[in-house]
Amino acid sequence: MNRFQNIVWYLWIGFLLVGCETRTPFPGGIAISFDDRFIEEWYELRPLFANYGAKVTFYIHGDTLTEAELKMLHELQNDGHEIAFHGTIHGDASQLLKNHGIEGYLDQEIRPGLAFFRRHGFNPTSYAHPGGTRTRKTDEALLAKGFVTLRDVAKAERYYRGIKLYHIPPAFMPHIFYRFNDRKNLYALQIDRETQLSVEEMKKAIRKAGEKGSVLMLFGHQPLPDNPTTEQYGFEIAFLKEILQEAQSAGLRFYTMSELQRPNRRSL
Repeated sequence: MNRFQNIVWYLWIGFLLVGCETRTPFPGGIAISFDDRFIEEWYELRPLFANYGAKVTFYIHGDTLTEAELKMLHELQNDGHEIAFHGTIHGDASQLLKNHGIEGYLDQEIRPGLAFFRRHGFNPTSYAHPGGTRTRKTDEALLAKGFVTLRDVAKAERYYRGIKLYHIPPAFMPHIFYRFNDRKNLYALQIDRETQLSVEEMKKAIRKAGEKGSVLMLFGHQPLPDNPTTEQYGFEIAFLKEILQEAQSAGLRFYTMSELQRPNRRSL
């Protein structure tokens, strides 16, 4: 099959899976995560998270942080948020593996940053693939390092040579809903403004998570104020607030990414 036929096939399978879903034994929820190193901007969202009782996951890359950044991360962790790992050099996993082998990949991308975070009082147990690149070998190595979830990227829109092929409403994307089936490789939907997701689409996906007892997984990058410039890359804070409001109204539980593998650690 060609590329277009593959896309149509996966869409058809997705619609079939949506129709076959049954309710899980755990409360429905939402797992929101943020990538890269916008630590000060995330820290400023503490009142927003507190207002809705939201616990989220921060995926951070690198092996150097300032004392001020470390202090902010410890405060976020004390608030109940998860500090997770996003690699050391934020590299392409497939290229690192091709050029340096699995040990070279671990030496460049995993070991330095992981050691840095552990030295400074953090113990990351969830990993987000930089750029959404991964291979079977890198996944096996990461799981052997003790990570309990490996997060990948999902997008509602797909383009081919600059042409938009489709836009799938999030409620019809089964892979962004976690169903407490011990799946380690997880897909979170990108909510940055380039994805052109609507508030109504997100509300439908949130309501579905509550009805099915599944967990809707979302992620973004830099928090953006009202009327950001076209060059700014990230999600609008107002859009996140709509998501938090709807999740609270629907009675969804806020999960961190590692908690998806350990739901019984919190009282049900």
